[in-house]
Amino acid sequence: MGSFNWPHTRCVEQNDINFKNVVGKKVRALRRGAGLSQETLAERCGIFRTYLSRIESGEANPTLVVLVSLATALNVDPHVLLLQDG
Repeated sequence: MGSFNWPHTRCVEQNDINFKNVVGKKVRALRRGAGLSQETLAERCGIFRTYLSRIESGEANPTLVVLVSLATALNVDPHVLLLQDG
C-alpha cells in the first residue's frame, strides 16, 4: 500500500502562517480596544484567565468552541480572529 498525501495536509505543510500567533494577537488587540481585562474577558467566555493568557501569547491552540466564545464576547464574527493584519 502506497502513501497518500491528503490535500488538506499538503496545504497545511505549505502554509507557514502560525495561526496560534495570529489569533492571539487579534484577541489581545480586540480585548484591549474594548477596554477589557484578561480576567473580564475570560469570565465572559467561561475560561481561565491563564488559558486566555496562553491564547494571547500564541502558546495555546484554542478549540473552535472557545474561538466562537471569544469572538462573541468581543463582538466580532469568528473569522475575524483568523485574519492577519497587514
